[in-house]
Amino acid sequence: MKDLIEFLVVARRETYAIPDGTDVGDGTQQMLFDQGPWRYRDRYAGQNPYGGHEIVWRDGKVIWMKNYIAEVLSDQRPMAEIYDFQREVLGQPDPEHLMRGPARYTSGHYSYSNTVTSDLARFSGEETIAWEGTPVYRMILHGSLIGQ
Repeated sequence: MKDLIEFLVVARRETYAIPDGTDVGDGTQQMLFDQGPWRYRDRYAGQNPYGGHEIVWRDGKVIWMKNYIAEVLSDQRPMAEIYDFQREVLGQPDPEHLMRGPARYTSGHYSYSNTVTSDLARFSGEETIAWEGTPVYRMILHGSLIGQ
């Protein structure tokens, strides 16, 4: 589990800094990161709402997955600005709270909250972004280790 956590910290930092994924050709986009025996892929579709999944492989075998659905809830702030803040948050992963981003983060008028039950082995949760206390973005997520 420690190796998976260390890999996810690096993979997320490297991929969440990318504003757009690579078009796969089937209506989805993806971001990939490889390091030694590890491979990470975040594949998603849509704009608002959008959904997708993250997968981690080790030595060619899927060992962990996360699924998510998200949307911008308000036109109070431009979508690009909300996602810029989100990339700022997710570019600084917290090894103690890896289902998405840290439990809490604030920058300027924006605040981020990630409420997750359980741990990396099996979890569900909700990520929210607020502007001056008003929710402008929400993601529902769940995932787990994958048995072989």
